[in-house]
Amino acid sequence: MATNPTQRIQRFDHDTEFTREIESHLSRLAALPPSTDVPYVTVNLDWQIEGTNPGRSPMPASDDDGVDTSARRRPAYRIFEEEMEAAIDAHRPRGAIFDSLSADAERITSFLESELDPAANGVVIVSCSANDVFEFVTLATPVTTGFRVGPTPSLTELVRVAGDHPTYAVLLADQHDAYLSFIKLAASTQSVVLESSGYPRKQQQGGWSQRRFQARADERVNAFARDIAEETRKALDSAGVEMLLIAGDEVITSALDDAFHPGVKDCIVGQLRLDIRIDEHELIAETQPVAEQAARDREAAIIERLQNAVGAGRQGATGAEDTLIALQAGQVETLIMNDDFSGTGWADYSLPAYGVGTLPERHPLGGDPSAIVPVTLEDEFVRLAIQSGASVMIIHSDVPVPDKEVRDLPDTEDGPPRTPASATLQDHGGVGALLRYVMDEVAPPENI
Repeated sequence: MATNPTQRIQRFDHDTEFTREIESHLSRLAALPPSTDVPYVTVNLDWQIEGTNPGRSPMPASDDDGVDTSARRRPAYRIFEEEMEAAIDAHRPRGAIFDSLSADAERITSFLESELDPAANGVVIVSCSANDVFEFVTLATPVTTGFRVGPTPSLTELVRVAGDHPTYAVLLADQHDAYLSFIKLAASTQSVVLESSGYPRKQQQGGWSQRRFQARADERVNAFARDIAEETRKALDSAGVEMLLIAGDEVITSALDDAFHPGVKDCIVGQLRLDIRIDEHELIAETQPVAEQAARDREAAIIERLQNAVGAGRQGATGAEDTLIALQAGQVETLIMNDDFSGTGWADYSLPAYGVGTLPERHPLGGDPSAIVPVTLEDEFVRLAIQSGASVMIIHSDVPVPDKEVRDLPDTEDGPPRTPASATLQDHGGVGALLRYVMDEVAPPENI
Protein backbone atom coordinates (compact mmCIF):
# COMPACT_ATOMS: atom_id res chain seq x y z
CA MET A 1 0.00 0.00 0.00
CA ALA A 2 1.42 3.42 -0.95
CA THR A 3 2.20 5.83 1.83
CA ASN A 4 0.47 9.21 1.89
CA PRO A 5 2.25 11.24 -0.81
CA THR A 6 1.14 14.66 0.52
CA GLN A 7 4.18 16.22 2.15
CA ARG A 8 3.02 19.75 2.93
CA ILE A 9 -0.16 21.83 2.96
CA GLN A 10 0.16 25.61 3.17
CA ARG A 11 -2.49 28.32 3.37
CA PHE A 12 -1.86 31.94 2.40
CA ASP A 13 -3.76 35.21 2.68
CA HIS A 14 -2.70 37.64 -0.03
CA ASP A 15 -2.14 41.25 0.94
CA THR A 16 -3.86 43.72 -1.35
CA GLU A 17 -4.51 47.45 -1.38
CA PHE A 18 -7.87 46.79 -2.99
CA THR A 19 -11.14 46.47 -1.12
CA ARG A 20 -11.99 42.84 -0.41
CA GLU A 21 -15.39 43.13 1.21
CA ILE A 22 -17.84 45.26 -0.75
CA GLU A 23 -20.65 43.83 1.38
CA SER A 24 -19.46 45.58 4.55
CA HIS A 25 -19.26 48.91 2.72
CA LEU A 26 -22.73 48.41 1.27
CA SER A 27 -24.19 47.68 4.71
CA ARG A 28 -22.61 50.77 6.27
CA LEU A 29 -23.56 53.09 3.42
CA ALA A 30 -27.14 51.81 3.24
CA ALA A 31 -27.49 52.42 6.99
CA LEU A 32 -26.48 56.09 6.76
CA PRO A 33 -29.40 58.38 7.65
CA PRO A 34 -30.98 60.18 4.68
CA SER A 35 -29.87 63.79 4.43
CA THR A 36 -32.33 66.13 2.72
CA ASP A 37 -30.69 69.38 3.91
CA VAL A 38 -27.21 68.68 2.48
CA PRO A 39 -26.70 65.90 -0.08
CA TYR A 40 -24.37 62.95 -0.34
CA VAL A 41 -21.98 62.94 -3.29
CA THR A 42 -21.36 59.55 -4.89
CA VAL A 43 -18.51 59.35 -7.40
CA ASN A 44 -17.81 56.23 -9.49
CA LEU A 45 -14.59 56.48 -11.51
CA ASP A 46 -13.07 54.19 -14.12
CA TRP A 47 -9.49 54.84 -13.02
CA GLN A 48 -7.71 53.33 -16.02
CA ILE A 49 -5.13 55.61 -17.64
CA GLU A 50 -6.57 56.93 -20.89
CA GLY A 51 -8.44 53.69 -21.56
CA THR A 52 -6.73 51.78 -24.39
CA ASN A 53 -4.70 54.77 -25.62
CA PRO A 54 -2.37 55.96 -22.84
CA GLY A 55 -0.45 58.33 -25.11
CA ARG A 56 -3.46 60.36 -26.12
CA SER A 57 -2.79 63.24 -23.70
CA PRO A 58 0.54 64.61 -22.46
CA MET A 59 1.40 64.21 -18.81
CA PRO A 60 0.61 67.46 -16.97
CA ALA A 61 3.44 69.08 -15.09
CA SER A 62 3.56 68.73 -11.32
CA ASP A 63 2.16 71.54 -9.24
CA ASP A 64 4.54 73.97 -7.59
CA ASP A 65 4.02 72.26 -4.26
CA GLY A 66 5.33 69.00 -5.69
CA VAL A 67 2.00 67.15 -5.65
CA ASP A 68 1.90 64.40 -8.27
CA THR A 69 -0.78 65.36 -10.80
CA SER A 70 -0.72 62.07 -12.71
CA ALA A 71 -4.31 61.50 -11.56
CA ARG A 72 -5.33 64.27 -13.92
CA ARG A 73 -4.38 62.16 -16.92
CA ARG A 74 -7.32 59.90 -16.23
CA PRO A 75 -10.41 60.71 -18.31
CA ALA A 76 -12.61 59.99 -15.29
CA TYR A 77 -10.80 62.70 -13.30
CA ARG A 78 -11.78 65.34 -15.84
CA ILE A 79 -15.38 64.14 -15.76
CA PHE A 80 -15.38 64.37 -11.97
CA GLU A 81 -14.05 67.93 -12.10
CA GLU A 82 -16.74 69.01 -14.55
CA GLU A 83 -19.62 67.34 -12.67
CA MET A 84 -18.42 68.54 -9.27
CA GLU A 85 -18.03 72.12 -10.49
CA ALA A 86 -21.52 72.07 -12.01
CA ALA A 87 -23.01 70.79 -8.74
CA ILE A 88 -21.27 73.53 -6.74
CA ASP A 89 -22.26 76.24 -9.23
CA ALA A 90 -25.91 75.25 -8.88
CA HIS A 91 -25.79 76.31 -5.21
CA ARG A 92 -23.64 79.45 -5.32
CA PRO A 93 -22.82 81.81 -3.80
CA ARG A 94 -23.34 80.58 -0.24
CA GLY A 95 -25.31 78.25 1.99
CA ALA A 96 -25.03 74.89 3.73
CA ILE A 97 -25.18 72.88 0.48
CA PHE A 98 -22.59 75.06 -1.22
CA ASP A 99 -20.24 74.78 1.76
CA SER A 100 -20.64 71.00 2.03
CA LEU A 101 -20.16 70.40 -1.71
CA SER A 102 -17.11 72.66 -1.79
CA ALA A 103 -15.56 70.72 1.10
CA ASP A 104 -16.46 67.45 -0.64
CA ALA A 105 -14.67 68.63 -3.79
CA GLU A 106 -11.49 69.41 -1.83
CA ARG A 107 -11.53 66.11 0.05
CA ILE A 108 -12.19 63.97 -3.02
CA THR A 109 -9.58 65.82 -5.10
CA SER A 110 -6.96 65.36 -2.37
CA PHE A 111 -7.77 61.64 -2.16
CA LEU A 112 -7.55 61.11 -5.92
CA GLU A 113 -4.29 62.99 -6.30
CA SER A 114 -2.45 61.93 -3.14
CA GLU A 115 -4.00 58.85 -1.54
CA LEU A 116 -5.56 56.55 -4.13
CA ASP A 117 -3.37 53.59 -5.07
CA PRO A 118 -2.28 54.19 -8.69
CA ALA A 119 -2.70 50.47 -9.36
CA ALA A 120 -6.47 50.76 -8.84
CA ASN A 121 -8.62 50.39 -11.94
CA GLY A 122 -11.80 51.62 -10.30
CA VAL A 123 -12.91 53.60 -7.27
CA VAL A 124 -16.23 54.48 -5.65
CA ILE A 125 -16.37 57.41 -3.22
CA VAL A 126 -19.23 58.59 -0.99
CA SER A 127 -18.83 61.95 0.69
CA CYS A 128 -20.95 64.35 2.73
CA SER A 129 -18.74 66.81 4.57
CA ALA A 130 -21.63 68.35 6.50
CA ASN A 131 -22.34 64.94 8.04
CA ASP A 132 -18.65 63.95 8.36
CA VAL A 133 -18.96 61.08 5.87
CA PHE A 134 -16.12 60.02 3.59
CA GLU A 135 -15.86 56.39 2.47
CA PHE A 136 -14.14 54.86 -0.52
CA VAL A 137 -13.87 51.48 -2.23
CA THR A 138 -10.79 50.81 -4.39
CA LEU A 139 -10.99 48.02 -6.93
CA ALA A 140 -8.77 46.01 -9.26
CA THR A 141 -11.57 46.13 -11.82
CA PRO A 142 -12.92 49.26 -13.54
CA VAL A 143 -16.34 50.70 -12.78
CA THR A 144 -18.67 52.77 -14.94
CA THR A 145 -17.86 56.43 -14.42
CA GLY A 146 -20.76 58.32 -12.86
CA PHE A 147 -21.59 61.21 -10.53
CA ARG A 148 -24.68 61.58 -8.40
CA VAL A 149 -25.85 64.02 -5.74
CA GLY A 150 -28.80 62.97 -3.59
CA PRO A 151 -30.29 62.47 -0.12
CA THR A 152 -28.72 59.00 0.16
CA PRO A 153 -25.58 57.38 -1.30
CA SER A 154 -25.95 55.76 -4.72
CA LEU A 155 -25.08 52.08 -4.24
CA THR A 156 -26.24 50.58 -7.54
CA GLU A 157 -22.79 50.63 -9.19
CA LEU A 158 -21.16 48.84 -6.25
CA VAL A 159 -23.81 46.13 -6.41
CA ARG A 160 -23.33 45.81 -10.16
CA VAL A 161 -19.56 45.45 -9.80
CA ALA A 162 -19.97 42.72 -7.19
CA GLY A 163 -22.28 40.85 -9.55
CA ASP A 164 -20.02 41.36 -12.56
CA HIS A 165 -17.06 39.84 -10.73
CA PRO A 166 -18.36 36.91 -8.67
CA THR A 167 -16.10 35.25 -6.14
CA TYR A 168 -14.83 31.90 -7.37
CA ALA A 169 -12.08 29.36 -6.76
CA VAL A 170 -9.63 27.85 -9.26
CA LEU A 171 -7.94 24.50 -8.65
CA LEU A 172 -4.74 23.93 -10.63
CA ALA A 173 -3.39 20.42 -10.15
CA ASP A 174 -1.06 17.84 -11.57
CA GLN A 175 0.26 14.58 -10.12
CA HIS A 176 2.83 16.42 -8.01
CA ASP A 177 1.31 19.70 -6.78
CA ALA A 178 -2.01 21.48 -6.40
CA TYR A 179 -2.89 25.17 -6.04
CA LEU A 180 -6.35 26.33 -4.97
CA SER A 181 -6.79 30.08 -5.47
CA PHE A 182 -9.75 32.28 -4.51
CA ILE A 183 -10.50 35.18 -6.85
CA LYS A 184 -12.64 38.05 -5.61
CA LEU A 185 -13.31 41.28 -7.50
CA ALA A 186 -10.65 40.32 -10.06
CA ALA A 187 -7.94 39.90 -7.41
CA SER A 188 -6.47 36.87 -5.64
CA THR A 189 -7.36 36.89 -1.95
CA GLN A 190 -6.17 33.54 -0.55
CA SER A 191 -4.76 30.21 -1.64
CA VAL A 192 -4.08 26.65 -0.50
CA VAL A 193 -0.97 24.82 -1.78
CA LEU A 194 -0.44 21.05 -1.57
CA GLU A 195 2.97 19.54 -2.33
CA SER A 196 3.58 15.83 -2.79
CA SER A 197 6.50 13.42 -2.77
CA GLY A 198 7.89 11.88 -5.92
CA TYR A 199 6.76 8.71 -7.68
CA PRO A 200 7.78 5.29 -6.29
CA ARG A 201 11.15 4.26 -7.65
CA LYS A 202 11.19 1.61 -10.35
CA GLN A 203 14.02 -0.85 -9.59
CA GLN A 204 13.40 -3.89 -11.80
CA GLN A 205 12.33 -4.71 -15.33
CA GLY A 206 9.65 -7.24 -16.28
CA GLY A 207 5.91 -7.58 -16.50
CA TRP A 208 5.27 -8.31 -12.83
CA SER A 209 7.49 -5.46 -11.70
CA GLN A 210 5.88 -3.08 -14.17
CA ARG A 211 2.38 -3.97 -12.97
CA ARG A 212 3.43 -3.52 -9.37
CA PHE A 213 5.01 -0.15 -10.15
CA GLN A 214 1.89 1.02 -11.99
CA ALA A 215 -0.37 -0.10 -9.13
CA ARG A 216 1.73 1.83 -6.63
CA ALA A 217 1.74 4.87 -8.91
CA ASP A 218 -2.07 4.72 -9.23
CA GLU A 219 -2.41 4.38 -5.46
CA ARG A 220 -0.23 7.45 -5.04
CA VAL A 221 -2.28 9.55 -7.49
CA ASN A 222 -5.54 8.49 -5.87
CA ALA A 223 -4.24 9.26 -2.37
CA PHE A 224 -3.03 12.69 -3.46
CA ALA A 225 -6.37 13.34 -5.18
CA ARG A 226 -8.23 12.49 -1.98
CA ASP A 227 -6.16 15.02 -0.04
CA ILE A 228 -6.73 17.68 -2.71
CA ALA A 229 -10.46 16.97 -2.72
CA GLU A 230 -10.75 17.20 1.06
CA GLU A 231 -8.74 20.43 1.30
CA THR A 232 -10.85 21.89 -1.52
CA ARG A 233 -14.07 20.97 0.29
CA LYS A 234 -12.91 22.54 3.55
CA ALA A 235 -11.66 25.70 1.86
CA LEU A 236 -14.86 26.19 -0.15
CA ASP A 237 -17.01 25.68 2.94
CA SER A 238 -14.90 28.07 5.00
CA ALA A 239 -14.98 30.80 2.34
CA GLY A 240 -18.63 30.27 1.48
CA VAL A 241 -17.75 30.05 -2.21
CA GLU A 242 -20.05 28.10 -4.54
CA MET A 243 -18.19 28.43 -7.84
CA LEU A 244 -15.16 26.26 -8.71
CA LEU A 245 -13.08 25.93 -11.88
CA ILE A 246 -10.77 22.95 -12.45
CA ALA A 247 -7.57 22.86 -14.49
CA GLY A 248 -5.20 19.89 -14.59
CA ASP A 249 -3.92 16.92 -16.57
CA GLU A 250 -6.27 14.07 -17.40
CA VAL A 251 -4.78 11.67 -14.84
CA ILE A 252 -5.33 13.91 -11.81
CA THR A 253 -8.68 15.33 -12.94
CA SER A 254 -10.04 11.80 -13.41
CA ALA A 255 -8.88 10.87 -9.91
CA LEU A 256 -10.35 14.10 -8.51
CA ASP A 257 -13.70 13.36 -10.12
CA ASP A 258 -13.85 10.14 -8.10
CA ALA A 259 -12.64 11.84 -4.89
CA PHE A 260 -14.71 15.04 -4.82
CA HIS A 261 -17.56 15.32 -2.35
CA PRO A 262 -20.95 15.66 -4.13
CA GLY A 263 -21.27 19.19 -2.74
CA VAL A 264 -17.98 20.16 -4.38
CA LYS A 265 -19.06 18.63 -7.68
CA ASP A 266 -22.16 20.82 -7.60
CA CYS A 267 -19.87 23.87 -7.42
CA ILE A 268 -17.85 23.03 -10.54
CA VAL A 269 -18.76 25.45 -13.34
CA GLY A 270 -16.02 24.67 -15.85
CA GLN A 271 -12.78 22.90 -16.70
CA LEU A 272 -9.83 24.47 -18.52
CA ARG A 273 -6.41 23.46 -19.82
CA LEU A 274 -3.92 25.71 -18.03
CA ASP A 275 -0.26 25.40 -17.13
CA ILE A 276 0.04 24.88 -13.39
CA ARG A 277 2.82 27.50 -13.37
CA ILE A 278 0.58 30.24 -14.76
CA ASP A 279 1.00 33.61 -13.01
CA GLU A 280 -1.80 35.33 -11.09
CA HIS A 281 -2.68 37.93 -13.72
CA GLU A 282 -2.90 35.35 -16.51
CA LEU A 283 -4.91 33.05 -14.25
CA ILE A 284 -7.51 35.76 -13.61
CA ALA A 285 -7.62 36.74 -17.29
CA GLU A 286 -8.20 33.12 -18.36
CA THR A 287 -10.75 32.19 -15.73
CA GLN A 288 -12.77 35.39 -15.25
CA PRO A 289 -14.82 34.93 -18.47
CA VAL A 290 -15.82 31.41 -17.41
CA ALA A 291 -16.91 32.61 -13.97
CA GLU A 292 -18.82 35.52 -15.50
CA GLN A 293 -20.65 33.18 -17.88
CA ALA A 294 -21.61 31.00 -14.93
CA ALA A 295 -22.98 34.10 -13.23
CA ARG A 296 -25.01 34.92 -16.36
CA ASP A 297 -26.43 31.39 -16.31
CA ARG A 298 -27.53 31.98 -12.73
CA GLU A 299 -29.25 35.18 -13.84
CA ALA A 300 -31.31 33.17 -16.32
CA ALA A 301 -32.19 30.67 -13.59
CA ILE A 302 -33.37 33.35 -11.15
CA ILE A 303 -35.56 34.96 -13.82
CA GLU A 304 -37.20 31.57 -14.32
CA ARG A 305 -37.73 31.34 -10.54
CA LEU A 306 -39.29 34.79 -10.55
CA GLN A 307 -41.70 33.86 -13.32
CA ASN A 308 -42.73 30.71 -11.48
CA ALA A 309 -43.11 32.60 -8.21
CA VAL A 310 -45.33 35.26 -9.75
CA GLY A 311 -47.44 32.76 -11.64
CA ALA A 312 -47.88 30.13 -8.96
CA GLY A 313 -48.00 31.27 -5.38
CA ARG A 314 -47.66 35.05 -5.22
CA GLN A 315 -44.14 34.59 -3.84
CA GLY A 316 -42.89 37.12 -6.37
CA ALA A 317 -43.48 40.73 -7.35
CA THR A 318 -42.74 42.53 -10.62
CA GLY A 319 -42.90 46.12 -11.77
CA ALA A 320 -41.76 49.22 -9.91
CA GLU A 321 -44.90 49.76 -7.80
CA ASP A 322 -45.34 46.19 -6.55
CA THR A 323 -41.61 45.80 -5.93
CA LEU A 324 -41.52 49.03 -3.92
CA ILE A 325 -44.49 47.90 -1.82
CA ALA A 326 -42.72 44.61 -1.07
CA LEU A 327 -39.49 46.40 -0.17
CA GLN A 328 -41.25 48.72 2.26
CA ALA A 329 -42.91 45.73 3.92
CA GLY A 330 -39.60 43.88 4.29
CA GLN A 331 -40.90 40.98 2.20
CA VAL A 332 -38.07 40.88 -0.35
CA GLU A 333 -35.63 38.00 -0.30
CA THR A 334 -33.92 38.88 -3.59
CA LEU A 335 -34.24 42.13 -5.54
CA ILE A 336 -33.85 41.49 -9.28
CA MET A 337 -33.20 44.46 -11.54
CA ASN A 338 -32.08 45.02 -15.12
CA ASP A 339 -28.77 46.88 -15.39
CA ASP A 340 -30.45 49.67 -17.36
CA PHE A 341 -33.53 49.99 -15.16
CA SER A 342 -34.17 53.57 -14.14
CA GLY A 343 -37.17 55.39 -12.77
CA THR A 344 -38.38 58.49 -11.02
CA GLY A 345 -39.77 58.29 -7.51
CA TRP A 346 -40.23 60.21 -4.31
CA ALA A 347 -39.59 59.72 -0.63
CA ASP A 348 -40.61 61.20 2.70
CA TYR A 349 -37.86 59.88 4.93
CA SER A 350 -39.48 61.31 8.05
CA LEU A 351 -42.27 58.70 7.98
CA PRO A 352 -40.77 56.88 5.99
CA ALA A 353 -42.90 56.66 2.84
CA TYR A 354 -42.03 56.08 -0.79
CA GLY A 355 -43.77 56.28 -4.14
CA VAL A 356 -43.30 55.83 -7.88
CA GLY A 357 -43.50 58.75 -10.29
CA THR A 358 -43.19 62.51 -9.97
CA LEU A 359 -43.64 64.38 -6.71
CA PRO A 360 -47.31 64.44 -5.67
CA GLU A 361 -48.99 67.80 -5.14
CA ARG A 362 -50.51 66.53 -1.90
CA HIS A 363 -48.94 64.16 0.58
CA PRO A 364 -50.53 60.73 -0.06
CA LEU A 365 -50.42 59.90 3.65
CA GLY A 366 -51.44 63.30 4.98
CA GLY A 367 -47.95 64.31 6.02
CA ASP A 368 -46.00 67.48 5.34
CA PRO A 369 -45.66 67.92 1.53
CA SER A 370 -42.41 69.86 2.01
CA ALA A 371 -40.81 66.68 3.41
CA ILE A 372 -41.19 64.90 0.05
CA VAL A 373 -38.02 64.79 -2.07
CA PRO A 374 -37.33 63.28 -5.52
CA VAL A 375 -35.32 60.04 -5.67
CA THR A 376 -34.06 57.66 -8.33
CA LEU A 377 -35.90 54.36 -8.01
CA GLU A 378 -32.92 52.15 -8.83
CA ASP A 379 -30.85 53.58 -5.99
CA GLU A 380 -33.71 53.59 -3.51
CA PHE A 381 -34.63 49.97 -4.37
CA VAL A 382 -31.04 48.85 -3.79
CA ARG A 383 -30.74 50.79 -0.52
CA LEU A 384 -34.00 49.41 0.88
CA ALA A 385 -33.05 45.87 -0.16
CA ILE A 386 -29.66 46.04 1.59
CA GLN A 387 -31.21 47.56 4.71
CA SER A 388 -33.65 44.66 4.99
CA GLY A 389 -30.98 42.00 4.45
CA ALA A 390 -32.17 41.09 0.96
CA SER A 391 -29.73 40.07 -1.76
CA VAL A 392 -29.57 42.04 -5.00
CA MET A 393 -29.05 40.60 -8.48
CA ILE A 394 -28.42 42.88 -11.44
CA ILE A 395 -29.44 41.27 -14.75
CA HIS A 396 -27.19 42.04 -17.71
CA SER A 397 -29.00 43.33 -20.76
CA ASP A 398 -26.20 43.07 -23.32
CA VAL A 399 -23.82 40.29 -22.29
CA PRO A 400 -21.53 39.55 -25.28
CA VAL A 401 -22.46 36.35 -27.10
CA PRO A 402 -21.01 34.51 -30.11
CA ASP A 403 -22.28 35.75 -33.48
CA LYS A 404 -24.02 32.44 -34.14
CA GLU A 405 -26.19 32.99 -31.05
CA VAL A 406 -27.22 36.60 -31.79
CA ARG A 407 -30.04 35.41 -34.04
CA ASP A 408 -31.60 33.62 -31.06
CA LEU A 409 -31.85 36.82 -29.01
CA PRO A 410 -35.13 38.73 -29.10
CA ASP A 411 -35.24 41.89 -31.20
CA THR A 412 -35.88 45.29 -29.65
CA GLU A 413 -37.06 48.52 -31.21
CA ASP A 414 -34.06 50.48 -29.96
CA GLY A 415 -30.53 49.53 -29.09
CA PRO A 416 -28.84 46.12 -29.26
CA PRO A 417 -30.85 42.96 -28.60
CA ARG A 418 -31.31 41.97 -24.98
CA THR A 419 -30.32 38.71 -23.43
CA PRO A 420 -33.34 36.41 -22.88
CA ALA A 421 -33.21 36.96 -19.10
CA SER A 422 -33.16 40.74 -19.44
CA ALA A 423 -35.87 40.73 -22.11
CA THR A 424 -38.16 38.65 -19.89
CA LEU A 425 -37.66 40.98 -16.95
CA GLN A 426 -38.15 44.00 -19.20
CA ASP A 427 -41.58 42.66 -20.11
CA HIS A 428 -42.39 42.92 -16.38
CA GLY A 429 -41.14 46.49 -15.96
CA GLY A 430 -37.41 45.81 -15.65
CA VAL A 431 -37.52 45.03 -11.93
CA GLY A 432 -38.95 42.38 -9.62
CA ALA A 433 -38.39 40.49 -6.41
CA LEU A 434 -38.56 37.04 -4.90
CA LEU A 435 -40.43 37.30 -1.60
CA ARG A 436 -39.78 35.78 1.81
CA TYR A 437 -43.48 35.62 2.58
CA VAL A 438 -46.84 36.76 1.22
CA MET A 439 -49.12 39.19 2.97
CA ASP A 440 -52.55 37.74 3.71
CA GLU A 441 -55.24 39.62 1.89
CA VAL A 442 -57.73 41.20 4.26
CA ALA A 443 -61.32 40.50 3.26
CA PRO A 444 -63.65 43.53 3.24
CA PRO A 445 -66.08 43.68 6.18
CA GLU A 446 -69.49 42.22 5.56
CA ASN A 447 -72.46 44.53 5.49
CA ILE A 448 -74.49 44.35 8.65
